[in-house]
Amino acid sequence: MRLDGWKLIAAHFGRERSTVIRWATERGMPVHRIPGPGRSSVYALTEELDAWLDADRAVGDGPDDDSSVAPVGGPPAGGLREEGWLARLRSRRVLAFVVPGAIAVASLSAWAINRDPLRQTDMSLPANSEAAGLYLEARSDWAARQPESIASAIAKLQQVVMLEPGFAPAYAALADSYVLAREFGSLEDVDAFARAQAAADAALRIDPENPDALRSAGFIEYWWRGDRAASARLFRAPIAANPQAAQTRFWFGNVLVDNGDFAAGMAELEHALLLEPASVPLQVDTAWARWSMGDEARGLADLERLRDANPSLATIHDYLAVIYLARGDMAAFVAEATALAEVNGRPSDGDQAIRLQAALAADAASVAPLVLADLEADLASGRRSSLTWPTFVATAARDRAAVVRLLDTGKARGERWGSSGLMRHVRESWARDTEITLLLDDLVADSLVTG
Repeated sequence: MRLDGWKLIAAHFGRERSTVIRWATERGMPVHRIPGPGRSSVYALTEELDAWLDADRAVGDGPDDDSSVAPVGGPPAGGLREEGWLARLRSRRVLAFVVPGAIAVASLSAWAINRDPLRQTDMSLPANSEAAGLYLEARSDWAARQPESIASAIAKLQQVVMLEPGFAPAYAALADSYVLAREFGSLEDVDAFARAQAAADAALRIDPENPDALRSAGFIEYWWRGDRAASARLFRAPIAANPQAAQTRFWFGNVLVDNGDFAAGMAELEHALLLEPASVPLQVDTAWARWSMGDEARGLADLERLRDANPSLATIHDYLAVIYLARGDMAAFVAEATALAEVNGRPSDGDQAIRLQAALAADAASVAPLVLADLEADLASGRRSSLTWPTFVATAARDRAAVVRLLDTGKARGERWGSSGLMRHVRESWARDTEITLLLDDLVADSLVTG
């Protein structure tokens, strides 16, 4: 049976109108929009609503009451969490694991099955003038890449989707903002990625070809779910539609570099730089890519120059901490870790930085083993699953037994690792160790360019 309008849809569930609007925009409840100017009319089919409700309940997270609904701006239910900067450091460049538990997001597969045949056509700006102004302000805040600016972008975009629930670019911008909140804000990976997925799915239900939403979905597939092939497909669609989209080429370049497709990744990053040469975040990630490829001197010099000019940009301190650890410069490593904690303002990061400072003061040789011990404890407790960063740290600590154990674990799991810049350093550090070299060979990811 067809239900016309939010009032009848709400009555079907015995809920308030605002509740079912929230479920539709944030939880993937299937509604259909009739194209037209302004706020389009909606209708729903009872059989689709009932099937959606049954599916949500089947995974243990059905909307039986309002409190169970995780909004696009709220934390998801369940999932693993890695606390502190020691766990997060390099997390963006380390392929994440598929998080178990019931997470309140609609999957891309669900979007592909249930997408609206009568979707509203995208517009360049929302019809509502207030929403249009907020959207432009939010995009500017997002570009600033500061903790407070990312939080501001999210708050403004949440207002936009309330004012214009059919405006797909606002949901895509929310997805972009949650992605950056991992690095420049206070969100942990599980929270940020779950919210980003919910926002990207909401955008794609309205506009299945929205390039920004496809870009965010590609980012999520690689860095959170670890599905390299799906990520590449999702990135290539918006690039084909708009070859001059600098942000899409930027993020795809990061994916390719991490996967070990160095030449193709650098080509994407350099193309993005031609389009946006003044972008500091793009310059930073290009410098990191150079280091990852093996041009270590230039990558380090560029990052140090960028740090001196932009001391409040978190990713610079993140990358430099890794590079200094690889070089064995523990004083510089601790200094960058401390700076990263100060920029992020997270209490847990500050506590860990204090521990590192104490270890450095006692004996510089104890710093890397301290970091490794923390990571090993996280692996044992289940708070961490990814093995690439621990393997890198074990190499910095010159703990061969730990390196072999971690590589053996990855091989036993049948994993294929990204983090190719880190693994390049591990390989070079143990170049004469046949056992480690062969284990690394078993973990190399398939190329996204030729494979």
